[in-house]
Parts: sequence; C-alpha cells; structure tokens
Amino acid sequence: MLHLILRLLSFVTGQRLLTPEEAARQQYDLLDLRTKQLAVETLSGQLRTELKRQEAQAGERLQNLQAEHQLALAGLQAEIKSLQVAYSQLDQSVDLETQRQMKENNDLLSQLNWLSGTIAHDFRAPLRAIDAYSFFLADELGDNTPPEASRLLEEIRRNGKRMGILLDALIEYLRLGVCPLNIQTHDLRETLAQVVNEHFDFSPVPIEIQAQGLWQFDKPLMMRAFKELIDNAVKFSKGEPDAKVRIRQVSPNSLEFIDSGVGFSETHDAQKFQLFHRMHGNDEFEGEGIGLATAERIASRHHMTLTLNRVGNQTVANIQLPELAPWLRQTTG
Repeated sequence: MLHLILRLLSFVTGQRLLTPEEAARQQYDLLDLRTKQLAVETLSGQLRTELKRQEAQAGERLQNLQAEHQLALAGLQAEIKSLQVAYSQLDQSVDLETQRQMKENNDLLSQLNWLSGTIAHDFRAPLRAIDAYSFFLADELGDNTPPEASRLLEEIRRNGKRMGILLDALIEYLRLGVCPLNIQTHDLRETLAQVVNEHFDFSPVPIEIQAQGLWQFDKPLMMRAFKELIDNAVKFSKGEPDAKVRIRQVSPNSLEFIDSGVGFSETHDAQKFQLFHRMHGNDEFEGEGIGLATAERIASRHHMTLTLNRVGNQTVANIQLPELAPWLRQTTG
C-alpha cells in the first residue's frame, strides 16, 4: 500500500519518492562512497608524500653524484697534469740522454780520428822502417845472403805487412761502432744479389739465395756484413765435395747463411766474434780473424742478433731482427 501511495505521489509531483528501504540503501551507498573517497584521498596524500620523499632522495643522490663526479674530474685532471709533468721531464731526460750520446759519439769520433792519425804516423813509421831496412839489408848482402837469413828477412817483411793490415782492421772496427746510420727500407733479395754480383762473381763455391721481403738497415754497412758472412762460408767450403752456400730466409725476421764446410771446434765457441781471433791456423786458411767480428759489430749496431752454430755437418750463421724495435721489423713487400 505504501509503495502504491508513493508511486501516485511521484506521478502527481513529478519527482521520484523513495521508500524507506531505498532511502536507507542509498544512504548506505553514499556513506560507502564517502568512505572510499576518503581512502582514495588518504592514499593520494600518501603517494604525494612518498613522491616528494623520493624526489628529495633523488635530488640528494644527484647532488652526491655531481659531487663525486666533480671529485673524480678533479682527480683525473690532477693525474693528467701529473702525467704531463712526468712526460715533460721524460722528454727533457730523453733530450739530455740524446745530447749525452751525441757528445759521446763525437768524443769517440774525435778520439778515433786522433788514433787514426797516431797509427798512420807513429805506429806505421816503425813498420815502414822495418820493411825498408829489411830490403836494405837483403840488398847489402846480395848473393851472399845465407838461405836462413833470406827466410828470416822475408818473415820480417811478411809480419810487418800483417801488422799494417791488423792496424787498418782495428781502426775500421772502431769506426763501425760510432759511424752514423742511414736506416732505410731495402729489398733483401736485391741487396744480397748485389753483394754476390760485386764480390763473388768468380766464386769457387755456388751461392744460392732464397730470400725475399723488405728489411730496414743501413745498406752499405749491411752489405759489408753480408759480404763477410758469405766470404766466411765460401772460404771454409772451398775444396769440400758438393760444396754450396745457401742464404735462406727461415722467417720474416730471420736470415741464415748455411755451408757444409769444415766448421769449427767447440773450444772456439766463446771467441767466434772476437776481433783477430782465428778458429783455424794460417797453414789451413788465410785470414786475420776480422770478418766475423766485423759482421757481428754491424749487426749489433742495427740491434740485430748474429749467431754462428754447427748443426750436423753444416755451419749456420743466423741474423735475427729484434722484436722490440719497430723501425727494424720486416715489412711485407
């Protein structure tokens, strides 16, 4: 009955009238909505608070990061400055060392020039006198010269001549240690072929070249070293059956001179490159013990390593380029 009356009144007034149950339910829904709204507002406030807190923390972390960056940057700048100072000091040290070495070289050259002059005048004068007086004595004796006296006079002249050769070799050996180097890139095979063509055109022992590529060296000096090594191989191979000298490149940085000659005794191993040291007697092979010492001296000036070993029935001289000298490393051709 109440529902009917409310419907009639709603029809008459044009407004919807709620029953007590509907009003209570609507009131409940409104209260629930307000509760949810309050919860949303509370949560929103908490979110805003948390966001502000995180923003503050982020700002603090950013400031810390900026401070750390500034400290790191300052440390890096200080390290760079320290390195610049150290480099400048090293550069000055290198310049001073270079100047010192140049001065030492100039001093050595001056001493060498003085020694050359001394040898040319003071040392050679007695040799010339010995040679001249031996001729005068032989001429004075004439046909009456006893055979033993003639042999002794000839021995005096021979030794005087040998002494002159040794003096020249000593001066040349000293000069090789201080002369300036003109390092350029050269074709290895062409350089070896030039040495063979110029000095071994009529060699009694065949010479075979198996080398290629480009090396960097002072050409006149290195040609001298190659010539001495080839000459040594040819000299000790001469007369051997099926003798041959092979020049073989075993790697881009290694070159071998191989012969099957008479070789040398292990007792000479420590003195192989010693100036004036001979591994065979004068009655066996000619020479003054100069060639290998000269080749080793030239190799040393180029920071190369020269070794001489007996492998089986072969003598092997090996020239090895250094690993830590870029200007000497082999380049591909």
